[in-house]
Amino acid sequence: MRTLVVPERVRAALERHVADRHPEEAGGYLRCERRGDALVATEVVPVENDADDPERRFETTVDERAPGLPRVFYHSHTLPSAPASLTETDRKRIPEQYALVLFAPDGEVFTFRAFKRGLVRWHAIAVTDRSETNVETPIPHPRTDPH
Repeated sequence: MRTLVVPERVRAALERHVADRHPEEAGGYLRCERRGDALVATEVVPVENDADDPERRFETTVDERAPGLPRVFYHSHTLPSAPASLTETDRKRIPEQYALVLFAPDGEVFTFRAFKRGLVRWHAIAVTDRSETNVETPIPHPRTDPH
């Protein structure tokens, strides 16, 4: 898979979940379907943050709450000092093949970054919103989108 497609309604649900949980980190799964070389997110499946310090870390257990494969694990980074990417802890502890990081230091999602686990390391993959004409465009930043 080279692309994660997050339709507008799924993106809106992700943004609501992150805003509702802020200042704690939020997370869960995206239920997905394979379409060609893309994973298309169809539903947000939030899970509780089990971390001892939920404002600094997101932790959960993969259990019956996780949708079947294919799926993407997602979580927010809420600290301004946190990267808009996978941390070293994320790289070591996320057991899934795909991950989505939502950088939201003030509760509003600033960036969406997707990753696929390779044989040795994680690799970035594109995150897009597919329009009705099947043209892919990067998901816009909510503060700079002129529309």
